[in-house]
Amino acid sequence: MTSISAAPLAPKSLPLLWGTAALSLGLVWIAPSAQALTLNSSSGSWTNTVGGSNISFPTVGAESQVRWGDPVGSQNSGLGFTGVGSGSILPGASFLVGTLRHFNQTIWGGAASGVDLGINLDFAGLGNQLFNFTLAIDETPNGGTCAYYSVTPCADKISWLNAQASHSFISSGTEYTLELLGFTNAPNGSLVTDLISQEGGNNAAYLYARVTEVEQPPEDVPEPMGALGLLGAIALGWWRKVSLA
Repeated sequence: MTSISAAPLAPKSLPLLWGTAALSLGLVWIAPSAQALTLNSSSGSWTNTVGGSNISFPTVGAESQVRWGDPVGSQNSGLGFTGVGSGSILPGASFLVGTLRHFNQTIWGGAASGVDLGINLDFAGLGNQLFNFTLAIDETPNGGTCAYYSVTPCADKISWLNAQASHSFISSGTEYTLELLGFTNAPNGSLVTDLISQEGGNNAAYLYARVTEVEQPPEDVPEPMGALGLLGAIALGWWRKVSLA
């Protein structure tokens, strides 16, 4: 009787065996692509003024305002926020969240030094998400050496004390939050971190933000090397056996 022995397994075939093993153990991972979010609208609300006098919170049309101070003329100082309409937001990309206005009117005193702005984003399928930020207000004296570039003495400065919101939300199993990127003087203009507001006028700036993915701590993953090592030993033993036949 003629015996037929199996042909030895060539070493170059081993990578194929390892690849098959990895697939069978579920070790292949494909990174998910970012899913765009649909924004129905945005809006703002003001709370928690720091200092100041004659504080009020009027709404004028679509603009939510906070006003303060003892006016020299007919108007007091303050801030206003107007949201945007619908649009598509890609996580990680910048988008226009609204328009911020500083009513830089001359006042005798009573300026606020800070205020909280709540930005509400209405996402399709997720509902309203409220993100709270704090603005610092530096209303400077209108005389002497100006602290900031001024056309008419003296310009004021509006800046963020916290650009990252504490509130987060979950979409398609991924956690996100809102990060404020800065102001521009025109849509899609160069971003700046502070709004330098000239004296005696209503100065507007476009506010940009981005939705960012919250980094999660690494999960404990079962160590696969034990199973792979065992499989490798079996494959190597079989290769030696058939090569000696």
